[in-house]
Amino acid sequence: MSGWQQGKGKSVYMYKMTTSLIIGLLLIFAQQSQAATVNKFIEPETRQELQAYRLIKTIEPQIQQLYLALPMQAKLTVVYGAQDGPLFDPELMQIQVPYHFVSEVLNRFTKDQYQQTGVTPKQATKDALLHTLGHEYGHAYIYANEVIVLGREEDAVDTLATLLLINAFDNGTEIALSTADLFALEDEEIDELVEDDFSNEHSLDAQRYHATLCLIYGSDPQKYAGLLADSAQREDRAAMCEQEYGRQSDNWDRLTSSDLTQ
Repeated sequence: MSGWQQGKGKSVYMYKMTTSLIIGLLLIFAQQSQAATVNKFIEPETRQELQAYRLIKTIEPQIQQLYLALPMQAKLTVVYGAQDGPLFDPELMQIQVPYHFVSEVLNRFTKDQYQQTGVTPKQATKDALLHTLGHEYGHAYIYANEVIVLGREEDAVDTLATLLLINAFDNGTEIALSTADLFALEDEEIDELVEDDFSNEHSLDAQRYHATLCLIYGSDPQKYAGLLADSAQREDRAAMCEQEYGRQSDNWDRLTSSDLTQ
């Protein structure tokens, strides 16, 4: 479950003080960076859009923290309340996120009674939004730094988004778990696969679900031992996920230590 939760009594005061300090530090770091990522909010027009707007505003510090985990030279604008998306527009150097996307994600988690997992639908929506922003930020990073990608870029930025969460937050794997569950919920809504599903630039939702779980498991096999379903291939898959996380973690280290961010 994602952090930044309030306690009671004195802990509420300490939470507010700590949050204010962190926000201040993040703003200082953002101002010192050579290229800032700017948030732009289009005025919400409906009650549903206002709800989405308020939900996004509550995680602005985490959003900035996410980008700081992998800074880049180019200036990037994130437009909330856009008509289309989520998407990255390379011509405008914009990430565009519609309010209705946030509302749809919240409705999915609410309909599924996701609070039974111990995470509220609103918190799960915030988690999924962080992963989505990490995904689109990955597209922007690849474009701005001319990173060579062999294979599907959509798969690459899915991996990058999960690694961003793990490296930006102490509870990044828990945030990623909400996203994996969202992929599973979206997969459940598909009655029958058609040809367009296989030619889509994204992998199938079921594939994205298992790929995300694999990285989460590989990051801490002991903690997440229960994530992999029991099967004859369980041990093979467990070993493969550990190897995959190790390989991608090494790639992350090389990426963040390279001169692309200088």
